[in-house]
Amino acid sequence: MANKKEYIYLEIYNHLKSMILSDVLKENDRLPSKRKLAASFSVSPMTIHKAYQELIDEGYVYTVEKKGYYVSKKVPIFFNQPKIKDIKIKETKDRTYLYDFNTSHVDTTHFPHQTWAKLAREVLSEHRETMLNDVDAHGLYDLRSEIARHLDIYRGMSIDQSQIIIGSSSTQLLSLLIELLGRNNVYGIEDPSYPKIFHLFRTLDIKTNLIQLDAYGLSSKMLEASDTKIVHIVSSHQFPSGITMPIQRRIELLNWAYQETDRYIIEDDYDSEFKYQGRPVPALKGLDKGEKVIYMNTFSKSLAPSFRVAYLVLPIDLMKKFNKVMQYHRCTVPNFEQYILYKFMNKEYFSRHLHKMMKIYREKLDLILDITEQYQKINIKNYESGLHFILSFYAKVSENEIIKQLETRNIHVLGMSLFRQTQHKQKDMIELVIGYSGLSKTQIKLGYTKLLDTISTYTTH
Repeated sequence: MANKKEYIYLEIYNHLKSMILSDVLKENDRLPSKRKLAASFSVSPMTIHKAYQELIDEGYVYTVEKKGYYVSKKVPIFFNQPKIKDIKIKETKDRTYLYDFNTSHVDTTHFPHQTWAKLAREVLSEHRETMLNDVDAHGLYDLRSEIARHLDIYRGMSIDQSQIIIGSSSTQLLSLLIELLGRNNVYGIEDPSYPKIFHLFRTLDIKTNLIQLDAYGLSSKMLEASDTKIVHIVSSHQFPSGITMPIQRRIELLNWAYQETDRYIIEDDYDSEFKYQGRPVPALKGLDKGEKVIYMNTFSKSLAPSFRVAYLVLPIDLMKKFNKVMQYHRCTVPNFEQYILYKFMNKEYFSRHLHKMMKIYREKLDLILDITEQYQKINIKNYESGLHFILSFYAKVSENEIIKQLETRNIHVLGMSLFRQTQHKQKDMIELVIGYSGLSKTQIKLGYTKLLDTISTYTTH
């Protein structure tokens, strides 16, 4: 610990600064020599040198070679300016519910914590130096190779790791895409869709077309009739509707993109890991022979919402453009997390985790379907894949009133209107977006039954 003598120079510095600020020492006044001032304070010349140097560094004093130290020109300081009142910002905590059917949750009770911790220790031991180096702009090579292998096995996509860019979230990567493709382009967005997607495009002042959904997903007719150049879709399990786009509609979208050289499709493969009935529908990117689909996915549903790793797969021409015009881009995911995820995938822990979670979620869904069968006026739809479904029913009160009544019973759900930008035609038809993955089977049995009981008191036919 520094002793008191070491701070004497600061006392001298503060004394001189106070004299300068109060105009006792005026502009261009010459200060005493170091030896003379040292003698008056009974300190060493080195102590005075340190005090003078501090004043020089902060601009209070300047030196003239072979002449000495002088007071600098002063910028006026308003000592009588009004004191700014302390502003207290109230932090609002999200309300917690006994039964939370929010779509952002997943089952974290089965996360392989011990395996993850073991891999983290291995990374710290094996990559202690490279882990601290600058992150590759595209992301860790080994991780990109594993992602390419995973996409080949699970999504029918034959791609090279050089086409992959790793980022911290789908929103961050979408922002990057907009910069790459150009803000002056016209973008198409599904309606309904993620509120954060609408917010992002509005914030960036991007021209957008809202493309409505039909029974098969994004309306290809509306898309054709618009001046859209780049369209953002969620094809495997559309959020929030839950619609799985059939192969014929996917081909229609590809044909739309092939008509013009500057058209692209951004495919967000949200929730694609979990399919409970039939074979998984191939990703649109896997069908694309003309390099028109930009593929996007994240690990937030397959691992945990707080795990901030997402990735893009760019067509070859766009990757060349990215390497040319985005040379200052840096990967936003630390090497440490990327190394752990690489090991997790390479050693097949990830595939085993997916199979395990598929079984767990299937059991929860079966319980939900059994309970729903007892309520004839409430329909459940689009539950065959993903981690959420839709409840639809006719009611004598509004969606907002239904949600309020559920909240009084400690139940949280989201209404479809939250995700719509345009008004729904059937005003008395209510649709609720139900996420179930974060609840235990006991919570589902009690909470979901309570939810349906509450809704039933307001249904009409």
